[in-house]
Amino acid sequence: MAAAVDSLLNLSAVSVARYAEQYSDCIKMLPCSAKDTLVRIMTAQGSVTDSNISQVLHAGIRTLDLQNCKISDSALKQIHCPQLRTIILTRCVHITSEGLEALASHCPCLQVIDLTGCSAVTDSGVQALARSCKWLEVISLMECSAVSDVALIEIGAKCRFLYSIYFGGTEVTDAGVMGLATGVCCQSLKELQMVRCRNLTDNAVAAVLSNCANIRIFNFHGCPRITDKSREALHNLIGPNKIQHVSWTVY
Repeated sequence: MAAAVDSLLNLSAVSVARYAEQYSDCIKMLPCSAKDTLVRIMTAQGSVTDSNISQVLHAGIRTLDLQNCKISDSALKQIHCPQLRTIILTRCVHITSEGLEALASHCPCLQVIDLTGCSAVTDSGVQALARSCKWLEVISLMECSAVSDVALIEIGAKCRFLYSIYFGGTEVTDAGVMGLATGVCCQSLKELQMVRCRNLTDNAVAAVLSNCANIRIFNFHGCPRITDKSREALHNLIGPNKIQHVSWTVY
């Protein structure tokens, strides 16, 4: 009987998700558990939008995957979820730092944020996250082409619990990596992905190896200015209880 009820509820949620705009007033009144199911279905379908996001969310939501949804800063400004821990915004190309600043102020408990491919995001948005979200553990800035050293330095200065960061395909330089590697997160960092960063040199690799004793995954392939000198520096640092995964390209 319980399985039949759950199945019926799921079918109802699918129907409501399909015609969310028509049921907007009813959706507002749903209990949190029903909204959780609705959010899961609607985000998978890509049907969460700027116009309906405030109806489907509730203050206690902890995970939100919007990578399939066509949203803008307007949606981020409507996310007032103080318990939110994880948000996936992969390739949400219409969001900017303005939206991230609002998100950071309303969701201070964020631990994981994926901004991969968010090309309009700039340093100010990342700085806002670093300043407001003190529990940040994982952040992806892959292909955020407008992000620079300023963002990495701010993360290094504020995010002491950070253990994984991706910033491949950006214009960061050695200065940004040094700021990150010597910051408050230097002992918590376990994974660093800085692939296809054309401005980085052996100095960036040296900064990580010298300051981040707990690094376990370190990838810097596709960085044309990093030489065989870095491979030699890694030689004695690979193995059990040391770096477990590393990749690089020798030019």
